[in-house]
Amino acid sequence: MKKKRLLFLIYDGVENSVFESMVLAPAKKYLSLGLYSKVDIVSFESDYSSALGKVDTFDLPAGLSIILYCRMSVVTKPTLWIHAPVLARFIWSQWYDEILVRGPLAAYVLNVAIHWFIRVLDSTWSVPVTIQARGLAAQEALFTFNAKSSRSWFLKKLFSLRVSTLTAIEQAVYQKKSWKVPMKITAVSEALKDYLVSSFGANKDFVVLEELDITEPVSRELVQQWREDFRGYLKIPADAVVYGYSGSCKKWQCARETLFFLADKIAENQNTYGLIVTTDVIEFEALISELKISNTRLIVKYVPQKDLLPMISTFDFGLLLRLTHVVNWVSRPTKALEYMAVGVPIIHNKTVGWLVDYDEKVGAVGSEITPHPRHVSLS
Repeated sequence: MKKKRLLFLIYDGVENSVFESMVLAPAKKYLSLGLYSKVDIVSFESDYSSALGKVDTFDLPAGLSIILYCRMSVVTKPTLWIHAPVLARFIWSQWYDEILVRGPLAAYVLNVAIHWFIRVLDSTWSVPVTIQARGLAAQEALFTFNAKSSRSWFLKKLFSLRVSTLTAIEQAVYQKKSWKVPMKITAVSEALKDYLVSSFGANKDFVVLEELDITEPVSRELVQQWREDFRGYLKIPADAVVYGYSGSCKKWQCARETLFFLADKIAENQNTYGLIVTTDVIEFEALISELKISNTRLIVKYVPQKDLLPMISTFDFGLLLRLTHVVNWVSRPTKALEYMAVGVPIIHNKTVGWLVDYDEKVGAVGSEITPHPRHVSLS
């Protein structure tokens, strides 16, 4: 049997917060399952030297390679077009059996590269393409912009142009008629699938739900060992109730609401702790001070990626609060998958469609679904 080769194409960089969990881990999984004998991750980087240093820290198994190319930080159709010849020649020199592309920007570059491959290199194309739809680029940009303080008239106009550009790119990528090669789209939720079909004209028959990039469940025995070890390290009593949050200090992730929730729970019971696991330690400590929240039994910690799941294992409940917005509704938060992997029930506020759907699916069997316990919805 011929050994298959996979190209995994990304545009948001190896230093993106979800690269290790949502790109590197699945790539390793593909190899370990024997789905491919060779996986090449090609990433376009706005800071090449920094990305190169980051790659040096990864432990890559045999058969897995990471190739970096420079890109411009400004996103327009012309700045994406310029990568097409380089990518086309790279693919032509390697010949892959399948191509997996993450997000609309990388997909747009690939689509242009395929046209360049066929016309300029005068070659045929038969490699199937799978586009990983993981969010809504234009809506996310608009959401982030609106979540910040007011801007000048010029910046608002400039940002309006950016949103229009991203919308046009998404429109071009998700319509099957834009592609002259075999392709399909994988979405992380039914809500996202519905949005792609209704807003961008994606063919619903070519949009399927992704399952292979879900964080692998951890055995109960290992979770219990992690729980004991890390509670000991944090000096949290074994019988204490820990409400935890894993994530950043972003407004759209409801950092303030999360802190208020933790403070209320801590005040209710002397044997309750709040634990925040984050890369934004300084930002959280500043926000705690600003909100005048007591840090008694409220712990803020940073841990490297390898210790993330062990640290989350100390939680009795995991918080996942989000603002009401389409960006959150169509998402499948990585943090939810991490909570689930170690059996932590999720407290959420019904703003993520994927979590709402999950609640409905497990409602009839409840705790019999393992290792994914029922979520606790926040009213």
